[in-house]
This record gives sequence, structure tokens and C-alpha cells, in this order.
Amino acid sequence: MGRKVSGEATMGELRELEELLQKDPDLRYKLSVLSNWPLPAHSEEWNQKTDAALERHLQKMVVTLPSAELPVKTTGRNIRKIVAALSVLVLLLGSYCVYLLANKSPLKHNEKAMAAIFTRDGVRSKAQLPDGTEVWLNGGSRLTYNPDMNNLDNREVTLEGEAFFDVAKNATKPFYIRTAKMGIKVLGTSFNVKAYTEDQTSEATLITGAVEVTLNDGLERNVKLLPNQKIVLQHANGTQLTQPNLVAGYRVETLHNNQADNLVAETAWRDNYLVFDNDKFEDIALKMERWYGIQIHLSDKLKSFHFTGTFKDESFPEVLEALKVTTSFHCRIAGNEVFITQ
Repeated sequence: MGRKVSGEATMGELRELEELLQKDPDLRYKLSVLSNWPLPAHSEEWNQKTDAALERHLQKMVVTLPSAELPVKTTGRNIRKIVAALSVLVLLLGSYCVYLLANKSPLKHNEKAMAAIFTRDGVRSKAQLPDGTEVWLNGGSRLTYNPDMNNLDNREVTLEGEAFFDVAKNATKPFYIRTAKMGIKVLGTSFNVKAYTEDQTSEATLITGAVEVTLNDGLERNVKLLPNQKIVLQHANGTQLTQPNLVAGYRVETLHNNQADNLVAETAWRDNYLVFDNDKFEDIALKMERWYGIQIHLSDKLKSFHFTGTFKDESFPEVLEALKVTTSFHCRIAGNEVFITQ
């Protein structure tokens, strides 16, 4: 985990870590603490101060231990490597101490020891909550919950991003999902929630069972969904809604399977399918950013173009080549950034 946070982990180590995280959801809390630990700024001034501080300590070692020889003078680059390694060690020790305190220290009556599961762009993962509920997280998502939810009156989680839930049935303890724009109440069902704060819409897609969606827009409005329905909530952005099929800022749609592959576009990502269903290019670009962990700069002239397609295990360049079949555009890749122009 230290190598992942410091950016030194190999692809093999990242895959191994992801497998461990899927087997033990508690590890994600430790990784979350470690990832949010403040790192020192890597500036020239900081490097100079670090070098000087290490030199002073080496001199003190000679004064305190006269028999010791002063180590061979170390270059600034080597010093920074040593300090970086020590920083990782300190981060690991610090996160472990925080974890021990969270599990050993008595909590105040009004305190909650919250846990979090998150995925970065380009990563999808599966986890099981303490009540038995299974959750699949899409890239760039974060799920927060109380590890002691089995001893509470209800089960509640907070979602930022996209997740598919297979909720463990418990008639006496409802399951609640809180997002920035809506809340969802269920007893036991499977459904998908898409609630990225930077998107123009939030969605809840019901596969089985029944859910009740509460809109967090200042009005008391509850919407009940039936299987194979989804609700699309338009985010308020200070402008008047102009789409004629929107009623009071949201709409309810019936799902349809793609006849070619029998996939539901809203939930296909859970099975590692990247699906575009007559989506605008600007929405596709955002989806590919989360899918491949890249940053896309899209020309304004291309944003309104629509595409339909299904991809499984294709690389980003292969997806672009497929899109070029129907629309001509130019692409330039510079590191982690992609520039697409007409």
C-alpha cells in the first residue's frame, strides 16, 4: 500500500493489491487513511531543507558517537530517495496507528467510526459490506459506511460515483443509499446508482425488487421504481431546463436490452463491458476517462456527436479506431492526456 501511494508500485503489485482488497474490505479503510495522509510538497526549497537537515543529523551522529565514521557524502538525489523511503515508512506506521486507534479506542457516544471503499479512475472492484450486501464500484467512486451497521436501526451508506448493489434482505432494517442529489430506500433488491458530482445527471436503475427514491432538491418528492425502470435526475445548474420530456427536473424510463448482445447499458460495466447507447461524445469521453484512467480534451465541435457500441477488453486506442469508422476525427496522445479534434 505504501508503494501504491508513493507511485512506485509495479503493475503486478497493483493487481496483487487489488485481489487482496477484494478479499478483505477492511484493508480498504487502511488504504483510504494512508492515501489521504498529507504528503510533503516536492519543491526545490523543500528538497534543500531536507538535504540540510539530513547533513546536520549526520554531523550529530559523529559528535555523539566519536568512533563512528561519517558516511560518504550523499548526493541530493540519493538523500531524497532516503527521505522518500523514510516518508513511506512513516506513512505506513501512521496509518497503522490510526487503524489501531479506530478499532481499540473507546468512541464517544455521538462519534461514528466510518469506513470507506474507493476506486480510482481505470479501476473497478467488488466488496461485501458487513450486512452481506455485495457492492460493485465503478472507476472514480467512493462508498462510505458504518462498519457496525448490523447493530444499528438501519443500514446506511453514502455514495459518490457509480455502484451496483445486491442488497442482503432484512425486513426489519431498511437499506439507505445517500447521494448528493437523491436518497434511495430498499429492503432487498439489486440496482445501479450513478451519482458523479461532475455529471449533468444522476441515475438510479432498478433490476429486481422495488426501491423508493427521494429527490434532494428542496421539495418533498418520492418516486417508486419498478423492475427494469430507471430515474434520471437533471442536476440544477442555474439555467432553465429545456428538454420537453423532463417533468419537474426528472424522468422515469423503461430499460431495454441490446438485442445484439443482450446487455443492459446501465449495468454492463459490472461485467467489464464498456457500452455506448446513442451517447453524446462528451459523455463518452467522461466515461472513458473513468474507464481507462486518462484525461481527454475534446473539441467542442465533436461533443454533440452520438455513438453506439459495445467493447470488452479493448484498449483505448482500439476503441478510438472503432469510433472513427462512423466519424472522422484526429487524436493525439501525450502521456496520460488525450487530445481529440475534428
